[in-house]
Amino acid sequence: MLSLLLSSFGLLGVLGTVFWIWMLYECLRTGGAGDRQWVWILIFLNVIGALMYFFIVWLPRNPQFVGKLGIQNQRKLRDQLWQAEAEVKNIGKAHQYIKLGNILYDLGETERAAEAYQQALEQEPKNVKALWGAACAARDRQDYAAAKAHLHQLIQVDPEFSYGEASLAYGETLAQAGELDAAATHLQHHLKSWSNPQGYLILAAIQEDQKQFAQACETLETMIIKIKGFVPFQYKKNQHFIHQGERKIQALRRSA
Repeated sequence: MLSLLLSSFGLLGVLGTVFWIWMLYECLRTGGAGDRQWVWILIFLNVIGALMYFFIVWLPRNPQFVGKLGIQNQRKLRDQLWQAEAEVKNIGKAHQYIKLGNILYDLGETERAAEAYQQALEQEPKNVKALWGAACAARDRQDYAAAKAHLHQLIQVDPEFSYGEASLAYGETLAQAGELDAAATHLQHHLKSWSNPQGYLILAAIQEDQKQFAQACETLETMIIKIKGFVPFQYKKNQHFIHQGERKIQALRRSA
């Protein structure tokens, strides 16, 4: 019985290590300014850090992963795909192409999804759903130039799209593309309207990369103050950002 228990713990340890390596690889592969601080979280917190990165960062960037977990959902999406393809052939309006793009995106077929969104944009260049879909597909393929163009157009048409989600994505995409000055300028403007903790973290990472340690500390301190002012539900949801910010401030002060 004891040997069986020990072997079970050993198997869990191996699986945990494999999962940690996967998340660390994904973090390093993405390589955006907002991901660099996650490397340290993954190193120091190990599997716990990997779980945090998976749910907070990786999973929102890969929504199609949820669809891949269930065979029934796959079949449902495949049925919807067949219907959407038929509607594109029979009707072929922007709405049908967006619907097709969304299904393909959920299935993880980002190349085909991008083509569908592009067909919609050729008919309606300012369609915000098509622009958002095209930007998400481009970001998943790490085509930051295309993503940047789509997001820029989107926030010109609808600056408040999805409560600032497009604006935040634009700032992060600029950082991922290596345009750090432009990203910092945009995020500073963005944070005047939306207090996204992720926005503060990305901005602080950019400032750290540019050796602006005092400004990075100030950015993180502002984030902490903002979160403490949230309503209880939002505070509880974002409380981990406070601890993350405090640890980062300590590290920045040692580097200064």
